[in-house]
Amino acid sequence: MQYQESEPARVDVLFVAANSRSLIHNRGDLIISMKEKGINVAALVPRYDYMEEVRELGIPIFLYDLDRHSLNPLVFFQQLFGLLKAVREVSPGSVFCYAVKPIIFGAVAAKAAGVNKVFCLVTGLGYAFAADKLKARMIKRFSIFCYGLSSLLSDVFFFQNSDDLSELRHGLIFSLSDRLGFDKKVVNGSGVNLSEYPFSAISFEPFIFLCMARMVKEKGVYEFVEAARLLKPRYPNIHFILVGAHDINLTSSVGLYEVEAWKKSDFVDIKEPLSDVVPLLMSSTVFVLPSYREGTSRAILEAMSCGRPVITSDVPGCRGPVVHGLNGLLVEPRDSKALASAMENMITKPHLLSAMGMNSRKRVEELYDVKKVNQEMLSSICQHLEI
Repeated sequence: MQYQESEPARVDVLFVAANSRSLIHNRGDLIISMKEKGINVAALVPRYDYMEEVRELGIPIFLYDLDRHSLNPLVFFQQLFGLLKAVREVSPGSVFCYAVKPIIFGAVAAKAAGVNKVFCLVTGLGYAFAADKLKARMIKRFSIFCYGLSSLLSDVFFFQNSDDLSELRHGLIFSLSDRLGFDKKVVNGSGVNLSEYPFSAISFEPFIFLCMARMVKEKGVYEFVEAARLLKPRYPNIHFILVGAHDINLTSSVGLYEVEAWKKSDFVDIKEPLSDVVPLLMSSTVFVLPSYREGTSRAILEAMSCGRPVITSDVPGCRGPVVHGLNGLLVEPRDSKALASAMENMITKPHLLSAMGMNSRKRVEELYDVKKVNQEMLSSICQHLEI
């Protein structure tokens, strides 16, 4: 256990994070809102993933051991007991767990450590719920069981879309927690900071399709690249840009040799992740994310906030922000030809795009403003903390 900042007299809310980046970019505004209400906040982040930037949140940071990808039962229990020890040492008034393993481990560790209140935020159910292979089906069943157990130990279970809540209600333990009256709430994703992602007029010169996603199969990157390959010969002046980080720890990660082949191609432009994506969004014409499943896609919300039409999959976490024909187009997942057809639709009807972009911004302002989303969660949390 290590402190990175001075320790407060009492930690009211301890965040259990899956990685430092998500704590900074996805929970940062929520942490600021809590601090403004006088709530003492701290966070546990994985030791392997520690980033100096996390100190800028101005809260105590503790380290714990987490392997997000391991399915080894021995490692599973080692991590659970390690987290239990860490939570006991911090001794918070409540814990806020988000992402798959922090929820599965965190709720159990918190109750075993005698923590009074537990809050969980499901930011997406994971790749197992988007795949159909035997291994994925087994992980899915185990995950439903674990989520059910966590729901019995949590005071509030937040979801970023109603599809995920419905999916987990198929589990016997989770449905039992419903019958026992345990609180479940659906919020509009993590929200987006409207001032950090300002509206701008759509750029048509050049016409750019932009996809920002991790280089994994479930994000639909293969479909995006294939759609670009199909369209480029017919529309040589159209640009297709794929921006994403490579994660070699995931079995579904795009092979490095494939990425290198794409870089050498003449139909798609591969770029490394940027710390500030706003200039790239503003230079784009249409944002594309052919994902197989999301919690609520942060990338889509950022693009919408900047006033971009969106093409995405008709799946949980994507079809919520995007209304077909209003601020973008929905396509079937895993279908590169359908994606290419939707992209061609926008190429041939550019007069529709400005209105779609304005509708994207309006929809974000009404439903996905981070201040509104955080206020909804905070009001529920504060009721339980009696603040």
